[in-house]
This record gives sequence, C-alpha cells and structure tokens, in this order.
Amino acid sequence: MNTIKKIEQNLEQILPVLYEWAETFDLEFDEDGEKTIEPYNEIFLLARRLEYGECNENDFKNVLFHIQQINYNEIKIQL
Repeated sequence: MNTIKKIEQNLEQILPVLYEWAETFDLEFDEDGEKTIEPYNEIFLLARRLEYGECNENDFKNVLFHIQQINYNEIKIQL
C-alpha cells in the first residue's frame, strides 16, 4: 500500500498528534533570536489541509517527514 493511502486511512490517529506537534513550535525563535510563528503556522496549516483533504503530493511528503520526526524517540504514529 502506498504512503498516501496509509496516511489517509490513519487520519484519526495522525491529525491530533500533528496538531499537537505544531503546538511545540509555537513562538519559536528565528536565526536572529526573534520570536516567530512561521514553523507553527506551516505545520498547523499542513495538518489543516490534511484534515480537509486538500493535500498535494508535496504535502504528503511533508506529513511523512513530520511523522518520522514525531516518532524519533517514541513511536506515536504507526503506519
């Protein structure tokens, strides 16, 4: 089964964790030491597109990347 299908079939498991992951980037600091919400917005909007079925191929690659990052120390999302 391809990755896109696996992601689509596991939305109930993926979405809450992906939204929670976005929260970890709330008020990050950029390379100049300034507060930024850009990383949060990127992940939150990615999760929103996934939730509403608006992802393109690149979005699915980004979802998979974030799943790999989320699962780095502990498997939270099993595909």
